Amino acid sequence: MTQPLKAVTFDFWNTIACARSGTAMVKARHEAVVAACDACEVEVEAELLARALEEVTASYEQSWSAGTHFHPSEGAAMLAGALGLEGAAREMVVAAFLAAGRGAKLELSPDIRPCLEALSERELGLGIVCDVGFTGGELLRDFLDREGLLGHFSGWAFSDEVGHYKPSPRIFEAALDALGARPGEAVHVGDLRRTDIAGASAVGMSTVRYRGLHDDRGEGGEEEADFVVSSHRELPDVIQRIAGDMQHPH
Repeated sequence: MTQPLKAVTFDFWNTIACARSGTAMVKARHEAVVAACDACEVEVEAELLARALEEVTASYEQSWSAGTHFHPSEGAAMLAGALGLEGAAREMVVAAFLAAGRGAKLELSPDIRPCLEALSERELGLGIVCDVGFTGGELLRDFLDREGLLGHFSGWAFSDEVGHYKPSPRIFEAALDALGARPGEAVHVGDLRRTDIAGASAVGMSTVRYRGLHDDRGEGGEEEADFVVSSHRELPDVIQRIAGDMQHPH
């Protein structure tokens, strides 16, 4: 018995949006922490701060690679500890670190807006499955809201809220549960083979790799997606093809 296509989930970073530069988020966190220290009249050596931020970032990257969840608040607490902060100063720096992404300059992926509009018109449930780094789901939803895109989505699975990174099945299942869809009724679109493609495929979703912003060539031997697109303008037709294959399997 065939299953109709009900839902499409998207990765966020390098699929829906990206930072304007590779160092934009790092710079935003650095500036936010410096401003918080100045506001509470705490002097922190520039070298110490730079080293502490590097250590926090390295801890996140190691955890992400290993699939061990590292909550943004853990990174903020690690930073405050490395700087030797206590009391109000600690609270201010932690808050500044976690909110830094709100002011960072992000850009939408080319043609993502008409793509989402086209898929919404087909009455497909749209969701997001995202490893957030240090910029939590709340901030990413705020960005989508400012861009007028939040209303297209009805299912969320941000790692800081779910407690798992891709390729864990739990983060995909959380989005599918919110969308009321089974894996065989859904497609996932993302840029990374190890997390997006392998994770979605393992739970039984169809997969599309978007390479318009980052072309993951899979040098480590990671599996390829069912379809690969270079532009979001291609995606509605690809989704239609997947839907047709679901209705008329070979």
